[in-house]
Amino acid sequence: MVQDKSKQPDITILMSVYNETTDAIIVSVESILNQTYTNFEFIIVNDNPTDARIKKTLDILSKRDQRIQILTNNRNRGLGYSLNEAIKISRSKLIARMDTEDSSMQDRLTKQISFLKGHPEVDLLFTQWIDVNEKGEKTLRSPKRKDFANIKEMFFKKSLLMHPSLAAKKQVMLDNPYPEMERPEDLVLWLKLIRQNYIFDVIEEPLYSYQVDRLNIEKRYGKIKKYSENLIPHLMRESQHYWRNIYFWIYFARILFEYLVSRNLYVFKVMHHASVRIWRLVYK
Repeated sequence: MVQDKSKQPDITILMSVYNETTDAIIVSVESILNQTYTNFEFIIVNDNPTDARIKKTLDILSKRDQRIQILTNNRNRGLGYSLNEAIKISRSKLIARMDTEDSSMQDRLTKQISFLKGHPEVDLLFTQWIDVNEKGEKTLRSPKRKDFANIKEMFFKKSLLMHPSLAAKKQVMLDNPYPEMERPEDLVLWLKLIRQNYIFDVIEEPLYSYQVDRLNIEKRYGKIKKYSENLIPHLMRESQHYWRNIYFWIYFARILFEYLVSRNLYVFKVMHHASVRIWRLVYK
């Protein structure tokens, strides 16, 4: 598509690429290019500048559609840094997230922009989503608006916020940059924004498809090991703000348990299989 560069886009989509496959990148990019809402810019950050394959893939995509802008880091800097830099150069007052490997439903942007226009008090808007595992099996994740009315409790009790389904006011993200750390930079930011009373909301419709690792135990182990050890120090610092919130401490205990279990792959596998058996007994 040829874009009039003099026209301000209504929303900017942000995505960062590191070492994903070419197919995974194309799937996510096409799901944005095929949106029913068309007045957007799409900033894709190349966080792996030494990879010739990534560069070639992004060059081809950017030539295909002028709404795509490639921002290349000088070296691998991480997701937080990449998103912050993309937000700084974005031209719209709204930003939205997208992750490689995933896909957005065709009317995602239309519905999120319409919702934000109708609810100007909302700062950060998420959607329900569908988890898709390695076998293509799908699970609906459906947080409700009533959960968000008491987010200081519900955030610690259930999974509410799918980061790449986010659409938000740009100024909120400029005032509160992503922490430049390894995962989970999103959870650390949400903790801060929740206690500062920013308004979160959700569209009660699955508008995002998320590729989740449920069957690859080693991959799950690596992710949980990394995010739990990175999150605990931030939870300890945040505890001065949340110390009266019993749900925060229950959440803290869960993350601490995940940290301890993920110190050893064998222990993690045993606990994983035990939890699967319990889940099947409870929900059969």
